Order: sequence, then C-alpha cells, then structure tokens
Amino acid sequence: MTGSENRCYAPGSEVDCPPAIAEGIFYFGSTETKMYALDAATGTLRWEFKTGGGVVSPAAVDGGVVYFGSKDGHLIALDALDGTEKWRLKGGGAIDSSTAIAGGTVYIGSNDHNLYALDAGTGQEKWRFTTGHSINSSPTVDSGVVYFGSHDHNFYALDASTGSERGTFTTGAGIFSSSALTEGIITFGGKDS
Repeated sequence: MTGSENRCYAPGSEVDCPPAIAEGIFYFGSTETKMYALDAATGTLRWEFKTGGGVVSPAAVDGGVVYFGSKDGHLIALDALDGTEKWRLKGGGAIDSSTAIAGGTVYIGSNDHNLYALDAGTGQEKWRFTTGHSINSSPTVDSGVVYFGSHDHNFYALDASTGSERGTFTTGAGIFSSSALTEGIITFGGKDS
C-alpha cells in the first residue's frame, strides 16, 4: 500500500456522513441534497437521488434497499441497485440520525422529538415514541430492545415491537452520540461534564 489516491469523486458539496458499503457499492449523502451510489471498484457514479434537503444521515443498506433521512424531514427508501424510490415517510423535522434495521423494522430518530419504527418493506408506521427534545443519536437494537439518546438529557430503552418504555437513564445534558453494545453492556456519550 502506498497511501496514494486511487479514486476520487467530488459530489459538489460537503459530505458530512460516513458511507455505507454493500455489494461493491458506496452509498453516501451530501449537504447539496443528494444521495449517491458509487461503484467501489471503479469510482464510477451508479446513480444519484435528489431530496428536498441536505443528507447528513448515514445510509443503511439491508435486503437491497438503501434507507436514509434528509434535512427536509423525510425518511427515504431506495432500490440499492438503481436508486428508484420505494417509499418515503414525512416526519415533522429534519432527520440527522442514522437508521437501525432489525426484524423487518426500520428505527430512526428525528428533530421532531420522535423515534419512529417503520415497516422496512412498506414504510408504514408501526409506532412512534415522543421524547422531550430532538433525537440525533442513532438507535441500537438488541434482544428486542431499542436504545437511543435524546437532547432531553435522557437515554431510553424501548420495547422494539411496541415502543413501550422499558427504562430511562437521565444525564446532565443532551445526548448526541450513538450507543454501542458489547457483551451486554450499552455505552454512550453525553455533553454533561
């Protein structure tokens, strides 16, 4: 390895989220309101999809579908191969959170204070849980429980099937970071000192 540049694609504006990689394709959004798909081997643009707002929500790819949120408040599902829209849900605020996908359900937080659970195939809302402030942290799902933090200073554990609250941990400030689960222990960062 030389560390020299192998491929470069310049989307025309900032890229504020990490790419998702699946089946030899990179998926990433940009602040210029587009989601891109690039061939990982050649760097060639496969497709681009225009939204009504910047895309800082990292994409998730599952079952041949790309899921991501937009600053225009939509959660969007696209065909991973050709970028055609499968469905979209309009929330009440910008979506900066990344999605978690488990058991055929997509989980995503929004600046409208809600965590949404949607059917991955149809986009139909299964349930929503309202917090006291915006949700930018990405949810983590394990053993039937979805975990996430909110700017309302709380870290939540919800039943993944019903959205009912299983537990809450209150911190001294808003929670922006995503959580990580290792060997049965969930960790997250907060802005309190």
